[in-house]
Order: sequence, then structure tokens, then C-alpha cells
Amino acid sequence: MPLSYLSLLLAFKIVVTLVAVSGPLLAAPRAFVLARAGLEPAAAPWLRLYGVAVTALLVGYASGFFIIAQGAFPWGVVVMGFVSNAGAVTAMVATGLARRAPILASVFALIALGLLLAAAFPNVAIAAF
Repeated sequence: MPLSYLSLLLAFKIVVTLVAVSGPLLAAPRAFVLARAGLEPAAAPWLRLYGVAVTALLVGYASGFFIIAQGAFPWGVVVMGFVSNAGAVTAMVATGLARRAPILASVFALIALGLLLAAAFPNVAIAAF
């Protein structure tokens, strides 16, 4: 598959989310996940379930590679990603989590911006370089 700006952004998003969010939620020891989240033990199953949901989003992101390889712009993937990342930043700011995790909030904001730019310039976003 030829590299494009959008395929690099999708790959970056998948790796960051796998390492920072879904991976720990699914694979880290229960005590670690609960301590990082500041939640009671009863929340553990919900956090694991959230990890599965985030992993499902990553499958959606990965589907964008196949669409780009066919020379088409993956509108559904880009809209899904924008809603997910802009929504995450909005929730992080509204709850105060952005102050505790400013790097993660900034990364999600930059990804949302990148996806917005890709939607504004779809031909440039999927052009091979």
C-alpha cells in the first residue's frame, strides 16, 4: 500500500490508542487500571468493556487502509475518527482530565485536527508520496 498523509495519521492513531488506552484497559493488571482511573473495584468490568469498545474503533480505523489502497477517501473512517477524538478532548476538558493528562489530550486534539484537514483536502490526504 502506498503511503499517504492520511494512512500515516491512521497508523499513528492506532498505535497511540493501542499503547495508551485499549492495551492497558485490556491487558494491565486490574489493580493498576483501577489505580490509574481512580475508581473502585466494581468499575473493573466496565473499564475492560470500554477497552473492547476502543479496540473495535481501532478496527474501524484500520479499515481505512483498505479504502485508501483502492484510491478512495474513507469518509466514514474520517468522520468516526473526528467524532471520537474531538469528543474525547471535549470530555477530557469538561471533566478536568485534560489537566491530569495534557499530553494525551493534546495528541487526541491534533489527531482530530488532522482528520478535519483530511476531510477538507481529501485528494491531498490520500495522495501517495
